[in-house]
Amino acid sequence: MIFRGVVSQDGIRCDVHHMDVDHFNDIPDNLKLKAHAVCLYNGKILLVHHPEWGIWSIPGGTRERGESIEETLVREILEEANCKVIDCQPIAFQKVVNPSDETLYYRLQYFCNVIPVEDFKEDPAGNIDKIAWIQPRDFELYIENKEFKIIVIRRALELLKNMKIKKLDKNIIRVIANEKDYILAEPMDFRKEFS
Repeated sequence: MIFRGVVSQDGIRCDVHHMDVDHFNDIPDNLKLKAHAVCLYNGKILLVHHPEWGIWSIPGGTRERGESIEETLVREILEEANCKVIDCQPIAFQKVVNPSDETLYYRLQYFCNVIPVEDFKEDPAGNIDKIAWIQPRDFELYIENKEFKIIVIRRALELLKNMKIKKLDKNIIRVIANEKDYILAEPMDFRKEFS
């Protein structure tokens, strides 16, 4: 376990156990309830604003009946930010336990490369009122100061620092991270941006 803390959910204080991982195979599918992602496009991180709470966060949400957790992730990013997921990889999870009755669920955390479909207009559910594309080094200026949120973004940025980068031509680069290939449309110096 990397982090243990407490969150309030529907007025109940729940225990949160955070783990950095590279897969979710050991988590029972019926307990995978929420999916969130650190999303990257052209060297910037996507944040979504929740007007009800007045906070910026990474996009994501709750699984709907009949969806896989990956379908939840793709749907939530499209709904909340009007972005299409190009690829994703697991980076962490939080096990959330209600101490009063020992019920639990998992929030899965991903790193995703995304591409905007068109300009953001509105979230159909009304939970998000605006989005922002920020420099990775500035994320702590926006994200709510809760350790379990900050460590997810730091984990994603650490993965980015370790990527191998190869220019395919002047407009396209190939990024290799954790034995996966990512093709990005605009060249940039990742090591400079993510330090």
